[in-house]
Amino acid sequence: MPKYIVNEMPDMEGKGKRRVYPKLEAYRRLNNDELVKEVHSYHRAVSESVIEGVLSSVVDVIMRKLSQGYTVKIDDLGVFSLSLAFNDDKPTEMASDDDRMARRKVEVSNVNFKADQKLIKKLRIETELERKSGGVAKVMKTPFSREERIKNALEVIDRNGFIKLREYAEINKLNPTYASDDLKEICGDPDAPITSRGSGSHKVWVKKQEGV
Repeated sequence: MPKYIVNEMPDMEGKGKRRVYPKLEAYRRLNNDELVKEVHSYHRAVSESVIEGVLSSVVDVIMRKLSQGYTVKIDDLGVFSLSLAFNDDKPTEMASDDDRMARRKVEVSNVNFKADQKLIKKLRIETELERKSGGVAKVMKTPFSREERIKNALEVIDRNGFIKLREYAEINKLNPTYASDDLKEICGDPDAPITSRGSGSHKVWVKKQEGV
């Protein structure tokens, strides 16, 4: 039975808020060989070598189709899509309405995955969670102030055109859950220079345009 712990997010702004959230304590990572054996246990008539070959082919096809501009959906699992970023030192802000951002270098920065709602629904039904013994765990406080966190984010945005949640959490030494709340609070500030675009796995944070 998977276990979870309850974490208390640090009160970064000193407002007396003591918010908590549950976090799964992962048993360990299942590697490719173990996954093949698990599939084989359900389909004994199919050899492990065939299963391994099929998995490898699925990965190759997904990679090839993504590189051709497709998004790839696997029923009951989810959708894979590419995330892009600028790969040059040019500014990410348009100089004028006629600025066509010509001669920009763009590259693949990541692969997005959005889980199928059927998968999430099944997991909610089949997953029995048990709380790990102990009280509420305190998440370590980031060494950066709010202004420094915004500055760190803007440096990435100036370089790539946007920043993703994972990147924001890493550069500011934050737990992803708190990083999400932190960005939500920052974007809610009308004077903050950052705003969000998109939703779900495609959500990114960009520099707010002047006058917006």
